[in-house]
Amino acid sequence: MRPRHEYRLALVERCAPEATAPPQGLTLRTVARGDLSQLADLMLDAYRNTIDYAGETPAEAFAEVERYFSADSEHAPLIRQSVLLAAGNTLKSACLVKRWPLRQCPLIAYVVCRPDSKRGGLASFALARTLGLLQRAGHGEVRAVITEGNEPSERLFARAGFHRLVRA
Repeated sequence: MRPRHEYRLALVERCAPEATAPPQGLTLRTVARGDLSQLADLMLDAYRNTIDYAGETPAEAFAEVERYFSADSEHAPLIRQSVLLAAGNTLKSACLVKRWPLRQCPLIAYVVCRPDSKRGGLASFALARTLGLLQRAGHGEVRAVITEGNEPSERLFARAGFHRLVRA
């Protein structure tokens, strides 16, 4: 298993403009528990054949999304700051955020995008929208954890202003 690294963004210092309209042909909305099956499908599609894919089944992806939505978890989802981009009834990209009590700040749990939509700016748009919503909600910082060597995620978060933390 590859090491994972923590990344941080100080939202109080963030002054990046936020695109107001979603990319053409897509709708933007916050995540809902009713999206569970579609999110599991999106996740499985997004992770397949990547560095973070370990042969998960549809049932395992569904269980992972169920864990994200677990209301009794101390890592409860921040629904109002988690966003989806959809083309009709098909989810194309999502940015899901949850509480991270260990760091006393939000954690970007997942940023996913369908392979046929990669390199189209959807993940960047979803992440930027989530960061703006977190900032407006009064959060001072946000964290992410990225698998070493996941270059697309490393680039995405670097462009958004995140910095990798070095642990002694």
